[in-house]
Amino acid sequence: MISKPFEDIRVGDTETTAWRTVTEEYVRDFAELTWDRHPLHLDPEYARRTRFGERIAHGALMIATLLGLVELHPAYLQCFYGLDEVRFLAPTRLGDRVHVVSEVVGIRPRPDGEAAVVTCRGSLINQDGATVFTGLFSLLVAGRAHAIERQEVAR
Repeated sequence: MISKPFEDIRVGDTETTAWRTVTEEYVRDFAELTWDRHPLHLDPEYARRTRFGERIAHGALMIATLLGLVELHPAYLQCFYGLDEVRFLAPTRLGDRVHVVSEVVGIRPRPDGEAAVVTCRGSLINQDGATVFTGLFSLLVAGRAHAIERQEVAR
């Protein structure tokens, strides 16, 4: 999504990411990290009695997964600016594989010209082609003259 200065980003630019498998360990680690230990995510017996019939991943974990899968180069990404119109359309079940399809839908340069708010529509898609969730993600992106260069990008 963000791999270059805002001057080189265009409305309509798209990205499709690699796949990630949602494992039991991934869900359990997120539950411990966030203290969100709702039994829908952790207790198979409880989850069987819900409308989903089995454990599902946290919605917040799926948002974090989207942000982890897309390219957010530290030379250009200054900060996460906002999240709008998020809709969870399907549950993510343990064992599902997901990837991201995103598109730049807006670019608003700041008055100082140093950065722009870049808004992307991001969708997390599962292995069956179902959209798990979608939303607008706004990011503050540096211009060419204000990038902070770095040799390595941790992935």
